[in-house]
Amino acid sequence: MAKFSESHSWIFHGFPELDPDSILRQKPGNNASVTEEERQRAWWLWRRRPRPMHILIYGLLLGIGAMAHTPFLLLGSPLLFCIFHSAYILFVLWVVGVFYFKERRYRRWKKDYLRTVARLVPSEGNQ
Repeated sequence: MAKFSESHSWIFHGFPELDPDSILRQKPGNNASVTEEERQRAWWLWRRRPRPMHILIYGLLLGIGAMAHTPFLLLGSPLLFCIFHSAYILFVLWVVGVFYFKERRYRRWKKDYLRTVARLVPSEGNQ
């Protein structure tokens, strides 16, 4: 991974929420010595940004499912409780799997986007 000196710390202000041009506008000196190919690559990767996760919705669904155990436990039959609990466990595993794969995709995208933005910035030796 590219190592940045103190002079390149401006890259991380707003990263990864900002598009490539917004990040480059923050550059001190703001000399536009970026090739069009690198800029197109950065924008292509920016457009492939993963959708945000709706953690609040998943949390609400898990909480409602957990609270729904109470009526089955108090009023329902043990068989009905076991069926509901098994379905709930499968749902929890599904939510954890979705979170894991979306988080993995986002981390990969973030790493690739950082590399792309770093390629937009000429190294100090080439200036």
